[in-house]
Amino acid sequence: MADDAEPKESPEGEDTEEDGPIEVVLFKSDSCAFCPRAEEVLRETLTDFGGGFFVLKVINVSENPEAAEEFGIFALPTTMIGGVSVTGIPEPDMIMKMILGAKVSSKRGASK
Repeated sequence: MADDAEPKESPEGEDTEEDGPIEVVLFKSDSCAFCPRAEEVLRETLTDFGGGFFVLKVINVSENPEAAEEFGIFALPTTMIGGVSVTGIPEPDMIMKMILGAKVSSKRGASK
């Protein structure tokens, strides 16, 4: 796998495309047994779907509990894309649906 095909970690506030990449946020913790697998599935799926179009932001709520509170996260792992969240290890098809929904929503918002 080429490095440029990997999903990029989200630098704070930086866009890598004209429209901006779709931000995929994973909330995890140090004590979460399922979080490593959720992160692995996300990275693989985003890479397969075209890694350069996404930024993966991983938030460790063990280190940043305020983030979980701010976004209303009560269970881990939780993946959030375009304001829609799913808890547990995400299935690749669910990730794709969330991404497509986020892309459609961002296009609608841009045309208003």
